[in-house]
Amino acid sequence: MSGLRKNYLLSKLPIVNRQSSIVNPVAVLLLAVLIVLMLAGQGARAGSSAPKVVILEFHGMKQGILHQNLEGLPHFQELIKGPNNDQAYIFMPRVLTTIPAASQPAVTSMYTGLYPQRTGVVSTIWFDRTTTKVRTLISYSQQRINRILAANGVKTLFDYVGEADKRSLTVMLMLTKGADWSVKSGAFFWGNASVLGFLRNKRWFPDSPYVDERTISGFLTGRLSDYRKSLAGIRKYHHLVPDVMAVQLLGIDLFSHFPPRNLEKRKASMDVIQKHYARSVLDPLVGSVIRDLKKAGCYKDTIFVLVSEHGFTRIKKHIPDNTLNRSLSRHFKLPGVETSNRLAEAVIMPGACTKEIYLKNRRSRRWMDPPRLFADVKPAVDLLLANPDVQACINPLVIRQYPGERDEAVAEHDQWWVFDWRAYQASPRDDSAFFRALRPLSALAQRFELGEYVVRGLRRQYTRETAPDIKLINRKGYYFERDFDKYGHHGSYYPDDCLVSFWVAGPGLARIIPGRHTLARTASTLDLVSMVTYLLGAPEPNGLDGRNPLSNLPGRVAVLEEATPSR
Repeated sequence: MSGLRKNYLLSKLPIVNRQSSIVNPVAVLLLAVLIVLMLAGQGARAGSSAPKVVILEFHGMKQGILHQNLEGLPHFQELIKGPNNDQAYIFMPRVLTTIPAASQPAVTSMYTGLYPQRTGVVSTIWFDRTTTKVRTLISYSQQRINRILAANGVKTLFDYVGEADKRSLTVMLMLTKGADWSVKSGAFFWGNASVLGFLRNKRWFPDSPYVDERTISGFLTGRLSDYRKSLAGIRKYHHLVPDVMAVQLLGIDLFSHFPPRNLEKRKASMDVIQKHYARSVLDPLVGSVIRDLKKAGCYKDTIFVLVSEHGFTRIKKHIPDNTLNRSLSRHFKLPGVETSNRLAEAVIMPGACTKEIYLKNRRSRRWMDPPRLFADVKPAVDLLLANPDVQACINPLVIRQYPGERDEAVAEHDQWWVFDWRAYQASPRDDSAFFRALRPLSALAQRFELGEYVVRGLRRQYTRETAPDIKLINRKGYYFERDFDKYGHHGSYYPDDCLVSFWVAGPGLARIIPGRHTLARTASTLDLVSMVTYLLGAPEPNGLDGRNPLSNLPGRVAVLEEATPSR
């Protein structure tokens, strides 16, 4: 109802008798009824044009786990296809994560729509040349990602939701910036999970079903003091359902790192392991979400986004994590009991699928000065390649460039060179041979099935202050580890880790995008922010690295025009 129409109706109500100036109680009652009806009408229109979006992030779920096993997952099937198999959905079978395909940087990029280079969360652990400190994202307060984003002026999906005058709830471990309500797990939660993991599996590692069950419980009804922040508490005290609700389920990631002993003894594939977890744990939990949202009366208006931030690979071969340290310690001063990072000459990050080596310029003794290509970088490469264990696990090796900063008669135009270490090993290994082994980064595309994706990912990962000088990339299935009992891992540049599936479904989708769609074109987890704001009818944020793959599907414009009141 337009403002002019409402004013006209209000002007016709006989509230005051102009002769006596006495308020007419009947007229007051009529006015109250009219106002209630108008507000109810506005609420109904708002509900019809603004669905609720629930993001269920299945941390570490491989590509195809849901799609290939949907018939055995009745609650997933109801959520995606509807109880009568007539529900709208959008399926994206081929979605790339960001490099690295590791939890914290991948999640941060997914909920900001920006590559790690722009978020500042470049890895799980890295060396900061300006402070000479090793940065890790693990903390008791779980606020380090939020602080990095705030310091860099980076907005999250939840910030954009708030700017659109909508509300958000998160049940996530580390990224909560901009959310109105956040249900977070603490030391008590993880302590219980670890004790239960030891009792059930004889491993001091969080029990996967417990983590996911308590996470869903926290989302729906809260944990201990978190009731007011849960969906039930928000409905009770604020009389609303948040427009965006993000629930991070970490269990399948934990389960894939350390599956039960019986699955290990069978040498089960990662697909079998994750299929088992999806059937026994995740599907019943999805059923509880469906039931609670139905009780809340908002299920029919809900759109679900089912996504993962990385995949998983079974470990083919473990490599001792200190392999590179032993190689370099003969000629480079490494951090230790008597040597600080500032005084060291090389710093090596703990790694899984890659190893990052930071080198100091040993002439100037400054970390922010580019290390000399032949006097600092080449000796480190020679020591690494002299180790047979390194040669056995390495695929490519990349060396950082410093365009405009280092002049050693070698043109530097990119962020990285690919180093042809096999050709170099077969040469005299002098300075000239080292120079000839430096190849353009584009040569990397020939060594990976996801060639151009790997090249782009390397270029968009680090900042000037955080980029290592040597990056060793493992062969598929080879992982650096301290715990040789670990069964699976992730973070590599191969399809099992980098490709996931992505569903948009739920009973509320048909009003926005009717019909069923399978998008064959490769998408990215970077697209999540653009997609969710699009589904909400909110303005699409500017300057994102992700795009909106739903924009060409029919429905959104027509629905918005239908919901716009006439003037």
